[in-house]
Amino acid sequence: MLTEVNFTEARNDFSSLYDQVFNAFKPAIINRKKTEQVLILRADLQKMLLSCFSLKPEVITEDDNSVTLSLDQLEIYVNGNTLEEAIKTLIDDLKFYAQDYIQRSQLFLHAPNRRSHFPYVLRILLCNNDEEIRSLLELE
Repeated sequence: MLTEVNFTEARNDFSSLYDQVFNAFKPAIINRKKTEQVLILRADLQKMLLSCFSLKPEVITEDDNSVTLSLDQLEIYVNGNTLEEAIKTLIDDLKFYAQDYIQRSQLFLHAPNRRSHFPYVLRILLCNNDEEIRSLLELE
């Protein structure tokens, strides 16, 4: 079982809780009221947990030699004159979608066709820059 603390305890002794989560690698649950729970976890461990959510776009060379990247998991499709141009556009679209999703998370998490996008969105939001997002794309 994970360590569980109530909200007041967590607030009063946050430094100790933080040390437990970060230095001892022990996730914890913070409880508030009777039904609200929040899990706190190191970001690097969260990235590890999300690594199985693959972002592997299909690469399609069109008749006009442009390149389409099809990312069915998130229903995002982009086209560019070159593969590099398409990748840059896809990265920009992923950042925009992830920000939009998290800003309106109550809407998206209640939409049956968007709820499953959450782990992918979180995986993108945990990236620090475009290069990290590009590294998520399993392109050969």
